Amino acid sequence: MAERGWTNYRLGKEAGLSQSTITNLFNRNNAPTIPTLEAVCRAFGITLSQFFSEGNTPAEL
Repeated sequence: MAERGWTNYRLGKEAGLSQSTITNLFNRNNAPTIPTLEAVCRAFGITLSQFFSEGNTPAEL
């Protein structure tokens, strides 16, 4: 996210999710649902497969 200059608010807006949902994901307060992960992946322009592939770190997204 930092490489894109995105905040939690911006990711939430791009993904169609609330800022609190995004904050909870990063704070690991709860496990994300598949629809939540799909929304985040769409916001980043990647697939779920790419999200879970080896070598991807949060800094790369």
